[in-house]
Amino acid sequence: MSAGPTSEFLPTLRRLDGELALPLPDRVSILRELAADLEQLTSRLVAQGHLLEDARMVAMDALVPEGSTLSELSRVHAPAYAQITRRLSPPRLRVLERTALAVATTGVLAFEALTLLGTDLRRDPSPFLWPVLCVGALLFAVVATQAFALWIKREQRSPEHGVGAILAISGLVLAVGFGGAFIDFFLLVQRLERTPEPAMGLLLDWLRRDGTLMSVTILVAMVGGLTWFILTQWLGALAAARHEVLGLRLNTTTKGGRS
Repeated sequence: MSAGPTSEFLPTLRRLDGELALPLPDRVSILRELAADLEQLTSRLVAQGHLLEDARMVAMDALVPEGSTLSELSRVHAPAYAQITRRLSPPRLRVLERTALAVATTGVLAFEALTLLGTDLRRDPSPFLWPVLCVGALLFAVVATQAFALWIKREQRSPEHGVGAILAISGLVLAVGFGGAFIDFFLLVQRLERTPEPAMGLLLDWLRRDGTLMSVTILVAMVGGLTWFILTQWLGALAAARHEVLGLRLNTTTKGGRS
């Protein structure tokens, strides 16, 4: 890891970080390149006989974008999604985005239901399987929203709350699934106390129903947990790169966002 830009350039880089209307990855890349160019040009001017302070001033005057240049830089590096949808008004665009998300989430829920209805589970599924599938569809909606915001729409806002929601909903899936299995077991015990004769048949039915419930629960929660881990690692790497370029301490800014 590099030592970062010279401290004299840091105020300028931090100012540009706030003025560049670009997604975090693009801002970090541009600022890192600018810092390297400032250092190289300063070293070249010093080698040519300029005083260090004068060399730094000349380098900043020559390389630091200002005014219309800064606006043009933001326009050129604008996300493709923003360029494609720029003719749509914000209210209409929000309606289209939310409609697409609702359709996709409904499709996932319908696919889950049709898949289960195509198996023997349609005879006697655990009543808690459907809540797990509904929460799983909600998890898909949150993951899709985050992925869309980060990699398609490439918003500048901090995604911390959305990423935390993925982990929270994954935990909710586990709570619903394990809680449902416990309730099913409690009801099984009560039924066996009333009618102990068909105990083996009832036990096998419970194992089949709740084994499937737990399998689906763990699978959905694992997918959510893995997605959360990937997102947090990616955002953490971006935050660390930004802190390095701007000479910031890791505990002085919001992860993945602006200070």
